[in-house]
Amino acid sequence: MTRSRPQGVYEARLERVAPAAGASATVHVVVDYGAAVIETKSSVDRTGWAYACSAPCDRPLLVEDRRIRVRAPGMTPSNEFRVEPGSGTARLRVAGGSAAARTAGVIALAGGVPIALGGTALIGVGNVQDREGVRTIGIVTLAVGAAAILAALPLLLVGSTRVYDGRGAAIARRRGSQPGF
Repeated sequence: MTRSRPQGVYEARLERVAPAAGASATVHVVVDYGAAVIETKSSVDRTGWAYACSAPCDRPLLVEDRRIRVRAPGMTPSNEFRVEPGSGTARLRVAGGSAAARTAGVIALAGGVPIALGGTALIGVGNVQDREGVRTIGIVTLAVGAAAILAALPLLLVGSTRVYDGRGAAIARRRGSQPGF
């Protein structure tokens, strides 16, 4: 006896597929911050970051269709990067940036820009209305904003984390000038 399916209903067959042998790579990571961890995230699924191993790692990781980052307490997390699957060892060096310096730099930049713009507006108002006091306040305000912006730049540089491959080429770098607002 043959069972019939209602019209419009289709049967799906699920197959379990083992990961391909070439879907992994051995990873060795040297980090200048203690207690560093390597995390991975699927490039396809909408899952979050998952712990993969502690630095220096020195073991095969599933890397196919995976994004990788390095985190440590007090260090700005690295930008995500990829490692190609295959034999051999992916040797990576992480020059960690200070998370505190990055936060201070972002705050100084976020505060300095509107203060400088406000000072510029006050200078304009003082010029249009021919009011020397408003113009002076504008110049002082612009100077304070500019000083905050100038102070932010080295803090953002100190707060950036860079990842280098075995040849010394930068492969992942969190730019302090691109805060994640």
